[in-house]
This record gives sequence, structure tokens and C-alpha cells, in this order.
Amino acid sequence: MLYYAIQEIKMNTMATINIRTDIDTKKKAEQLFADFGLSMTSAINVFLKQVIREKRIPFEIGYETPNSLTAKVMKETEEGKNLSPAFDSIAELMDSLHA
Repeated sequence: MLYYAIQEIKMNTMATINIRTDIDTKKKAEQLFADFGLSMTSAINVFLKQVIREKRIPFEIGYETPNSLTAKVMKETEEGKNLSPAFDSIAELMDSLHA
């Protein structure tokens, strides 16, 4: 009897969220979640609880993967290659630009 009372209390504390998405996204997400053994509801609850726990979106939101040239330049920059020299003043910078 106590178990039933606890279940009833839990059920009364649930809320419903309605979202809109395109059919293809929904189908692909449902299939992926099913592969993980999750329902759409369970997967969304996992996401919401992680947002609350981390107090942030739990993944990076950004632009698409850079093209090959941009990726090459980013890598070179991280490695300190092909960088302009450091300047101690604006005048020094301007002299370098006009040289």
C-alpha cells in the first residue's frame, strides 16, 4: 500500500512538455534512442537533468566543421606557425604593414 501511495505522489508531480520538430528528425532521434534502450521521453529527461546539474547546455553549440583551408590555418596558428611578429606599438605595426 505504501508503494502505491509513493507512485501516486510521483505521478502527480509530472509535467508535460510539447515540442515541435520535423518528422525526419523525430524518426531518426527515436531510432537512435531506441538503440540506446531509451524512449524519447527518457532521453529528453536525461538532457534536462544534465542541463540542471551542469547549469549549462551539455554540449558545444557552434558552427559547422571548418573547410580544409580553414582547418589548416587553425592548426598552424595553434602550433605557432606562420604568425606575424609581435609589436610593441601601433607605430611599429603600421611600419610593418607599409613595408
